[in-house]
Amino acid sequence: MTKLNPTQASFCNSQYWLVYFIFFLSGASALICEISWSRQIGLMFGHTVHAASIVLASYFFGMAIGYWFGAKWSLRYRPLMGYAVAEVIVGLWTFAVPQIIQISESATFAPWLSNSSLTLQTCGRAGFAFFLLLPATIALGVTLPMMAQYFSTSPCASRSGPDTSARVSLAYAVNTAGALSGVLAATFFLLVTIGVRKSSYCAAAISLLCAIIALLILRRDLRTTPILRDLDTDKDLPLESETFIENSASREANPKSSRATCPPSTPMLLSLTILSGGGALALQVLYTRMFSLVFHNSTYTFGVVVATWLASLSIGAMLAGWLQKKMSCRSLIGLASATGATAIVSSSLIFAGLTQLKYFNFGDSFATYLAGALLVVLAVIGPAVTCLGMVLPLVWSLAGTQKKAGLIVGRLTAINTLAAATGCLVASFFLLPAIGLWYSIVMIAGLFFIAGFWILLSERHLKTASLLAIAFGTISSLALHPLDLEHPKDGEKLIQRWNSAFGWIDVMQVTQTGAFRIRQNLHYGFGTTGKYAREYRQAHIPLLLHQKPEDVLFMGLGTGLTVGGAIPHQPVKRIVAVELIKEVVEAARTLSDDNYGAVDHPKVKIKVDDARHFLLANTKKYDVIVSDLFVPWESKSGYLYTVENYRVAASRLKPNGVFCQWLPLYQLGEREFELIADSFSSVFQHTTVWWGQLNSNYPVIALIGSESTLEFDSTQITQKLNNLKQKGGMSDPKIETAERLSDLYVGDWNVDANAIFNTDEYPRVEFLTPISNRNRQMIQGETLKRYFDVFYKLPTRSVEFSKPGNSIHRRTRQHLILFGK
Repeated sequence: MTKLNPTQASFCNSQYWLVYFIFFLSGASALICEISWSRQIGLMFGHTVHAASIVLASYFFGMAIGYWFGAKWSLRYRPLMGYAVAEVIVGLWTFAVPQIIQISESATFAPWLSNSSLTLQTCGRAGFAFFLLLPATIALGVTLPMMAQYFSTSPCASRSGPDTSARVSLAYAVNTAGALSGVLAATFFLLVTIGVRKSSYCAAAISLLCAIIALLILRRDLRTTPILRDLDTDKDLPLESETFIENSASREANPKSSRATCPPSTPMLLSLTILSGGGALALQVLYTRMFSLVFHNSTYTFGVVVATWLASLSIGAMLAGWLQKKMSCRSLIGLASATGATAIVSSSLIFAGLTQLKYFNFGDSFATYLAGALLVVLAVIGPAVTCLGMVLPLVWSLAGTQKKAGLIVGRLTAINTLAAATGCLVASFFLLPAIGLWYSIVMIAGLFFIAGFWILLSERHLKTASLLAIAFGTISSLALHPLDLEHPKDGEKLIQRWNSAFGWIDVMQVTQTGAFRIRQNLHYGFGTTGKYAREYRQAHIPLLLHQKPEDVLFMGLGTGLTVGGAIPHQPVKRIVAVELIKEVVEAARTLSDDNYGAVDHPKVKIKVDDARHFLLANTKKYDVIVSDLFVPWESKSGYLYTVENYRVAASRLKPNGVFCQWLPLYQLGEREFELIADSFSSVFQHTTVWWGQLNSNYPVIALIGSESTLEFDSTQITQKLNNLKQKGGMSDPKIETAERLSDLYVGDWNVDANAIFNTDEYPRVEFLTPISNRNRQMIQGETLKRYFDVFYKLPTRSVEFSKPGNSIHRRTRQHLILFGK
């Protein structure tokens, strides 16, 4: 085949790189949309594993439909025109999604998305999410086969199969790299700076820009491009002409590339396609769970894991495009699958060796922490995911992309995506609860190894297959129990473990004291039993400050101690506790001797749901609502500290009701505490601040909101305390008398006129707290000592004491308890 002249070659190179660029932007736009949509829909359904799975499955199924129909349409329409139309649909529909969600949250439509039957509710929400995203996800799916067809039918394209496949693989790699940039942009800038909904608008604008550029390229092709000579027929054909498409579809493959494009069996293609999709996404779920055992589980660390995953996939796709020119696709697939499987089982051991399953505490700043986390993730999953990322592009090549790349890529990717959605669900709801993390990883690796080993044998690579089999078998036996590091530390023993959709839930016992605690994923504690447990106090303080609390709601169950602390209060008639993780309910049941049998007590009803969603979906009103301590830097936890959440809570209070928000100051920086306090105070007419734990290293504070001033009647509170003592519900010296209780009052928090709030659109607490945490800027120790001046200056007008005390003396006593001087 005659080479293009320099002018033609320069034109083709510039043309290709411009198309690669818009496909890069397209990948970024798609991931920004997905992240924004998942948050917007999550606020409707609750941030549960079920809700997240529904959104992800809806996204994948819509994309699969787009791939399937895009495959057919890529042969009927000009690829760049089809691509541009798809991007226009994505952009326009992205602008519409937030408006539809807002309408669906109205009183008219919201009841249709909630049902007492979990099955009906799940089906209703799945249908809503699927059809809500369907126009955009179909359009997103159409873009890939359109681009594949463009790179296989452009007059600039070489006629040899490997070159066409390499270009399609590179386009896929570039698109994946764009997705990586979208994850990073959304995580580190857009969501908190631009806003959640506005981030999707930015993505929509990018999609529309891609459409415009694609149309300009097409116009350039059709009108102003120098004529390129069809070297096989000596005819001059303009780019994108139908005549060229027909001619190129009828060409014979280059004999040198025959081994890369030899037609495989359909079952083999389908099996590899399904495995590369379902196995890879199941593995992503498992890896995310694995890293949650040691990371602080903020949006940033999740972003690092996803970004590394996408980067590895992109590198794998690039390698596939390059290596398929040097050896057969069959051999490459076998080698990539078997080597990837060995890398998967090795990853468990590498992870255990690097982290020792201890809380990852690298570096002395947020930047160094993230850098360390990135290096760990790269070392653990990079090799395995890079190998797996080669499989799908190689399957495309094996199917023969030199003739109808759009059709082949679209159909196979549709099947791959459906398998990916299924793999994600199977890993989350079956593998992890049924066989646990380590066995699940080895099982997924085994599937890839079987496929790779069989292909290597069929290609007569006996020595390579044997060596990989020995390595895989040896490493797998070790990976089932990586260094036995999940056993409890000295001084504790494991009582019971649950494999939940949210990770390991353990009941532990301290051997020296006999106290019990519940933990999640090794390092996150839900509280500890003990004689003077602070958790009881978290119920006593708000209940004692209300005149007659009959109906009480607790947002969070944990150990059940706080809920149990409400049971002995004589006025309390009905208690509702909302817990996100059903296995935590079972764990709390094992502590019935310490929490007054809260889980099964006749006063108490347990609801397994997202606490915020429960408030939205139920109109029942309460005298007291208590929001438990939630780790503020954990992904999505920040939505429990937003203005919108407090407004919903306020609307669920009876007249003279109180809302109590407990805050761990040792997990908050000054700006995050003030963000929460200002957001809280912007909703409630009166916001008072109370100490829950006067400990300079682990200070805990409460914001108590009400529409009227609190009446602190010492006589009435003394009577309540005496009743509690008679029922065995009060043995806490911190609040054993009305005077001791009044000593915990700090003052009133009034919102500043120029205050910045934590909102659903700008979830600042979620994104700022991890930075303060890793920069060692939490309100504890010396920082608390300095910040005490802020508390010292707070007014004290929102609590009416029957026996007025001296606020200066009260704060002096608080300071003495905290700092000793």
